[in-house]
Amino acid sequence: MQEGTSNLFLLFFSWWYSYLPRRLYLAFSALSITLLDLFSVKAIFQTLFAPWKRDILSYEGLTLQQKFSVWTLNMSSRFIGFLIKISVLFVFIVFYLISIIIFFASFLLWIAFPLAILALAIIGFVNLGGGI
Repeated sequence: MQEGTSNLFLLFFSWWYSYLPRRLYLAFSALSITLLDLFSVKAIFQTLFAPWKRDILSYEGLTLQQKFSVWTLNMSSRFIGFLIKISVLFVFIVFYLISIIIFFASFLLWIAFPLAILALAIIGFVNLGGGI
């Protein structure tokens, strides 16, 4: 805000259109970082094809048929891990899109609110004389 400005009207609009939109953006940035951390997006991408809960069976000392069975179980564990991690990423994307929509809606409402009040006041004064 501008120091030394004594015009309260200008101070209000510089606060409304400059300071608060920046604070809203910082809040959205903090929410984005929190969502990324909450859903562990980086860890999910690093371990997308890793087995679920690191559930791997060893192949040592097994016959060929048992090795195939163990391989099938290990692949099933990887597939389950993949499905769960993709599901978590989908939920993250849904929450992130919702937060983006809320951010833009609140930003547009914040910017338009004083103008809407001014427009409604003008319409009210015009309609005092007998209507349109």
